[in-house]
Amino acid sequence: MYKIIIDANVWIKYARSKDIAPLLNRIIAYNFLPVVNNYILSEIFNALWENKWMNEKNANLVIKFIKKISLVVSEKAVYGI
Repeated sequence: MYKIIIDANVWIKYARSKDIAPLLNRIIAYNFLPVVNNYILSEIFNALWENKWMNEKNANLVIKFIKKISLVVSEKAVYGI
């Protein structure tokens, strides 16, 4: 299984079209495991809800689905001077 990061814009595109099947088929066919963190999930949710592409409930359902098929990791803050 290969871990990959899928850009938030890709998730948003498929969520807006309400057809995640093409993306999901590729994830399964190539044995990918999407990796997400709270920043990506927040970006997806905000784009869907603030642009009124989905209501809050449906945007939350998208996030819930992404969490189900992905490995959710926590961020590690890196500070530099």
